[in-house]
Amino acid sequence: MPALLILNYDVTDPERLEAYRQGAAAVLLGTAELVASTDRTVHLGEGGRPPGGSHTVVLRFADAEQAHAAYASDAYRGLLEERLAATVPFTAMIVPAL
Repeated sequence: MPALLILNYDVTDPERLEAYRQGAAAVLLGTAELVASTDRTVHLGEGGRPPGGSHTVVLRFADAEQAHAAYASDAYRGLLEERLAATVPFTAMIVPAL
């Protein structure tokens, strides 16, 4: 069953994030399809929690195991620190799709 990897964050260092994106695309897009990447995320305010970040990325993988393996891979983990340093992260989740 396909699965979505969803990342949501606010960007604090656009240049550093661009460097991360170049590396992440090379690592993740070999096994995933980019479904969405936007800086216009609209939060609906459910649950009374503070809103999440303005930028959302959605990647589709063949299944949840493949999504998790890509996220946990040494190649991606080496890049993750760049994203975390360039953003205020709010959400990183894998959602099995129907």
